[in-house]
Amino acid sequence: MKINIVPYNDEWPLLFETIKKEIKKSIVDNDVIIEHIGSTSVKNLDSKPIIDILIGVSSNELDKYIDPIKNLGYTYIKEYEIEIPERRFFFFEESKKRIAHIHLVKHNSRWFKRHLAFRNELRSNEVIRKKYQGLKYSLSEKEWKDGNEYADAKTTFIRSVEKMLKFD
Repeated sequence: MKINIVPYNDEWPLLFETIKKEIKKSIVDNDVIIEHIGSTSVKNLDSKPIIDILIGVSSNELDKYIDPIKNLGYTYIKEYEIEIPERRFFFFEESKKRIAHIHLVKHNSRWFKRHLAFRNELRSNEVIRKKYQGLKYSLSEKEWKDGNEYADAKTTFIRSVEKMLKFD
């Protein structure tokens, strides 16, 4: 499987806002925080054209949010909880093309904080952003078993950046 990296698209934040409004209608919870994460959330960062959405909730009962998100047409992947039990993962496809991923976690969790910290660093640090983009293009030239294998290949870089950040 090849990973398709495309130039930054100004439509990505608009698509995120549309999705966020749909989620807010479905999840009736005043304490929900919905953030645009991943490369599509960073202006001038080339990316896979998939909107990554981070939903932070105050409840420890993550499973109560599964049905409202599935009712929006998202597919829930329970198997991913084996590796990351503190997260619920969903994806949305249109015409067999991935459009969005949802990562549902507790809003004050380490998972939540580190993803926002990495996004914010990419937004504010052009040197890190360019290095990350270069890595993504380099990795996109390889053949991957699946998208998870590609994501794992970026982990060393991401962790090295996270070590510099304060998010606890």
